[in-house]
Amino acid sequence: MKSGNESPRIRASLTLAAMILCGLLAGCASTSVHEMNALQQNISMLYERVQALERRVDGMDGQSQKRADLYSRLEELQLKVGALNGRIEEEDHKIEQLSRTVASAPSSPPPATPSPATPSITGVPPTVAPAPPPAPAATAAPVAKTTPAPQPNIAIPEKEDPEKALFDKASQSFQQGQYEASRKDYQSFITKYPKSQLADNALYAIGECYFSEKRYQDAVESYQQVIERYPKGDKVPQALLKQGTAFQQMGDATAARILYERLVEKYPDSPQAQAAQKKLKLLR
Repeated sequence: MKSGNESPRIRASLTLAAMILCGLLAGCASTSVHEMNALQQNISMLYERVQALERRVDGMDGQSQKRADLYSRLEELQLKVGALNGRIEEEDHKIEQLSRTVASAPSSPPPATPSPATPSITGVPPTVAPAPPPAPAATAAPVAKTTPAPQPNIAIPEKEDPEKALFDKASQSFQQGQYEASRKDYQSFITKYPKSQLADNALYAIGECYFSEKRYQDAVESYQQVIERYPKGDKVPQALLKQGTAFQQMGDATAARILYERLVEKYPDSPQAQAAQKKLKLLR
């Protein structure tokens, strides 16, 4: 009888213990799930903050990259275009020298027309018209000697050089403050006479027109074309100086400083380099 009564008690005790254990496990499980949910929420919040920071950094990097591209654009263009156009510029220089030689050669004077009374250059005596037969003595009259009237010297006007005329027209418009008309004439000059000795002057003058109109970005691009297309011309130092001045007018002191330093380095003895050194002192 004793063993029969203890068996149900033991079973009840085991059942109770199992229920308590299950409750503890369930409590632990629920606690772990709660902590996991909290951790996931914290991770999500941190991930969102990281993404927001990355977007801000990307935006700042984009602006910095644009500015850096603007600063380095001049150097890159000079390197790339200079390598491609080096040979072309040498050929253009040879052609210009040949043109100068031809232009400086003295023109031969027109051949002189021999007068009837003087022998020709070849020594052949001039053709003399036969004298008329003498008139009878009774009717002969003294022949009066007449002196031929001097021929007036008629000055032949020289032909106007269309190349010089177009350049002078553009320059006159610039001096009168008609910058748009001047710019168009200079551009027409470059199109018609790309190999002219004044082509780099005309291209530089286009930049001056833009600068006078306060279109500084367009002026910078025109000056850059002078540097790229005529790297050996005498307008390069002026173009570098005006590029720096244009950037300074736009409020970009860093780009202006880079151009001034490049001008002083490449053309230290030029008057433009002296002006650039003064501007560098003001920028510091």
